[in-house]
Amino acid sequence: MASDISLADFADRPKNGRAWIDDLPDDVFNQVWDGRHSGAIGKDTTAAWLRTLGYEDVTAGRVETVLARERR
Repeated sequence: MASDISLADFADRPKNGRAWIDDLPDDVFNQVWDGRHSGAIGKDTTAAWLRTLGYEDVTAGRVETVLARERR
């Protein structure tokens, strides 16, 4: 049976309707979105910055889910 969803989209899909990145405040989310979509700031640097803000459970993989989201 063929599927219309790619592996990357399947892996990045929200679990239980929401992903970790969806719970960030809009201003933080938009800074992450801008940095990742411009290609100027890497996922590891972004994750390190989020940890300085107190998001201890952030990972580079979680940061990457922002690429599948719309800017707020």
